[in-house]
Amino acid sequence: PGNLQTLKYGVLLSKGLDCKIIAKTGKNVKFSGSATGAVSVDTFHARPDFGATFPTEDGGWVYVGNSEVANKKGGVGAIYFNKNAKVIDYKMLLKKTSMNCGGGRTPWDTWISCEEVARDGQIWEVDPLGVREAKMTVLGGNNTGGRFESFTYDVRDKEDPRFYYTEDRPDGPLRRFRPTSPDWSKPHKMLHGAGEIEYLVLDATASDNSTGTYNWTKNKTMAQATAANFFPGSEGIDADEGSGSLYFVSKKAKLIYVLDLDGNTWERRSTVSGVFDGSPDQLTRLVGEQEILYYTEEGGKDAGIHGRDAEGNFFSILESPVYSEETTGLAFSPDHKRMYVAYQANGIMLDVWRKDRLPFSSKSLNIKYHKTQV
Repeated sequence: PGNLQTLKYGVLLSKGLDCKIIAKTGKNVKFSGSATGAVSVDTFHARPDFGATFPTEDGGWVYVGNSEVANKKGGVGAIYFNKNAKVIDYKMLLKKTSMNCGGGRTPWDTWISCEEVARDGQIWEVDPLGVREAKMTVLGGNNTGGRFESFTYDVRDKEDPRFYYTEDRPDGPLRRFRPTSPDWSKPHKMLHGAGEIEYLVLDATASDNSTGTYNWTKNKTMAQATAANFFPGSEGIDADEGSGSLYFVSKKAKLIYVLDLDGNTWERRSTVSGVFDGSPDQLTRLVGEQEILYYTEEGGKDAGIHGRDAEGNFFSILESPVYSEETTGLAFSPDHKRMYVAYQANGIMLDVWRKDRLPFSSKSLNIKYHKTQV
């Protein structure tokens, strides 16, 4: 990677990659898996944002993505693929919500979509297959709401599952939800019933505030002070249950925080590379033969997809001299042979693959964040 050679569909690709456009905002999605040239009833959503893929029983998968549009014109759309990576359907799964920006997946394979609306946004659970109707969760709090961003979980202890989510405000606290009576026979009810919401508080033990200890509290004011001091504008979040680590990003400070979920310590790392023209936006860490941290980029000249390997080397996967603003929606097919990414302002959804048909890697870790609000 890093050797940008081929210009195709407005995208400059690294050597060995190919791509195609599979959806455009306002246009009916063409079903490449149909011999009759069929198209979707719904048109592809505007301002595509954070997304993820989910496997289907027939060997295919679903790409679910947010629509970051205000005034109840946002929501969640889904592109369906067969086992040969051909598009076979597209439909909107959630409508009449606003600024659906970030989110995450649940351990029972549903999609969480967060509204990033002032202080009254909510968090929705969406079934990628469309069998169950999308429903608002209790994570937003009773009659409160927030400017919510991203979601993850730690369910290693099935009797005490924990769900984490961020709020994109200068003093937006990191929250943890613990269901009162988790019922794994009916997991789709877990985020819609009684539970406890707690807030993260950090204490620094190093003089440069790079390490410290943490605890959870019900005191929101105390947690807001922590957020303002340590991680203003938190957005991307993900948990690695293998290492027992929780990762989340402060977009304003350009820092990644790492919490040891099995202890009470934390550390932080910079996301600044000094290479990208814009600021890193959305990150997906893939762990295979080589560890690569993939970035989407919020803007600047030739925004695209970039990466950092385990040795700290930086390189570009793709860039565009044509499309503007930010790249979003970075996700990989379940077999990791397809990369999906969007240019948000242009409403372009791309399908990218290696010409040798090998996978990009074998495991993903999703963290994202957006432009600093002025």
